[in-house]
Amino acid sequence: MAEKVLTIFEKTIYLSFEPVDPHLFATALGVADTPVETNILLRDAAVTYAVAGQNCMGAKIAGQDVMGHDTSPAKLIEFMLSHGATIYAVEEDMKARGVAKEDLVRGVRPIREADTVTLVEEHEAVLVW
Repeated sequence: MAEKVLTIFEKTIYLSFEPVDPHLFATALGVADTPVETNILLRDAAVTYAVAGQNCMGAKIAGQDVMGHDTSPAKLIEFMLSHGATIYAVEEDMKARGVAKEDLVRGVRPIREADTVTLVEEHEAVLVW
């Protein structure tokens, strides 16, 4: 079994009846409950998961309340950081979406696209969502 895993998120899952991206949620639980070192790379549209201050409480779809608990992506990012994950966000993807370094959850590390190859090589296993 791999001892160091990199999980890459590329596309966001919003506007569904799930209160949070189920892949992000499962990764957060895995970070908290495993001896495996799990790190996260946010690229493409998924860099928006690391934007601080997101609040989805009160969100409704077709009149149905879909946010009974605060499970915003930023809260899950904070949870993973507090449980030892290192989280990276690709700078070029941030820039393309108007996300400044100051907008990120404290502890998220911006990384240049060119440096992501080295990051992948440093891990024994890679999961892509």
